[in-house]
Amino acid sequence: MPEHVLDLPSLDATRPPAEPAVPAVAADLLVAATPQLRRLVHRVLGWPASAGDIDDVVQETLLAAWQHRDRFRGEAAVSTWLVRIALRQASRHARRAAWRRRWLRWFGADLPEPVAADPSAAAGADATGEAVARTQQAMQKLAHQDREVLVLRYLENRDIPQIAALLGCRRAAVDARLSRARKRLRALLGDAGAANDATGDGHAGLGGGT
Repeated sequence: MPEHVLDLPSLDATRPPAEPAVPAVAADLLVAATPQLRRLVHRVLGWPASAGDIDDVVQETLLAAWQHRDRFRGEAAVSTWLVRIALRQASRHARRAAWRRRWLRWFGADLPEPVAADPSAAAGADATGEAVARTQQAMQKLAHQDREVLVLRYLENRDIPQIAALLGCRRAAVDARLSRARKRLRALLGDAGAANDATGDGHAGLGGGT
């Protein structure tokens, strides 16, 4: 992360001090959560090859958390609160990117589709590495909401109640989203067996990426 992110208090120097929260959210707590947030954002955005988008979303998350730290009242862990903010920021980023692509198409221009980093280079050329590469590439083609719920369930290992709390929806809605996302992933992979491996108990196709 760029060094200036570490100086969170300077980002809102003109803002009145926040009311004490229980427990207090200190700048070092936010910075310590950065690796977890980067991993989550990297996955939810579809493993983009450029780190710029990831950095933008993580910095927006940290800044939003710092500016609104007085709203944290300790009902959940700080890490859970930060994940919720990161998911909102990633969704906004995805919507803005989709809007830009549509806008350019309306005017006869186009943007290349985002290119994911090639996971096979890091994972190796074995069967597991190829499964990871194939599944990540299919995941990138999913709608953001589909990819988001698959990442939370199978890569972040969140259970249904946790996902519902993070996304602010009912458990039944999470179940429905997961079912649709798995079906769409199978269609993209063109191999129901491979998709079942990717999203089953072993979720081998998703397990190798970060």
